[in-house]
Amino acid sequence: MDKMERYTKTMYSIAVILIMAGVAMVAFFKNNQEIAISLINIGGVIIFVTYIRAKRFKDGPMKDERTVRIGSYGLSYSWFVTLILLAVLFWVNYFELVKLTVDQVLGLLLLVMAVTAKGFQWYLFRKGDVE
Repeated sequence: MDKMERYTKTMYSIAVILIMAGVAMVAFFKNNQEIAISLINIGGVIIFVTYIRAKRFKDGPMKDERTVRIGSYGLSYSWFVTLILLAVLFWVNYFELVKLTVDQVLGLLLLVMAVTAKGFQWYLFRKGDVE
């Protein structure tokens, strides 16, 4: 069994376990409905993502030197943009331009980190390589 096949089977098994646990919680525990629905959703997302990955990497390698390098550069660029955003948020707070809560700042940082990481990686993959 190759690495991709083992990964696919493992992830499908984890997803099915999460979905079954969520269904059991819905059926037997009326107080934890949010957690149960979350488990079912997480299981569904894992199935979807695993299916897409298995279909994409069916013929070729899951990663090689180029993809690892592009991923690393994309994440480091994203980290740098997030660092700049932290500096901007510091000055916004210092001069009291906008009143932000901790939840808003953390949400903004998570969103910026995720979007810029995928954006930079997408751009570098389209470009071909990093120099």
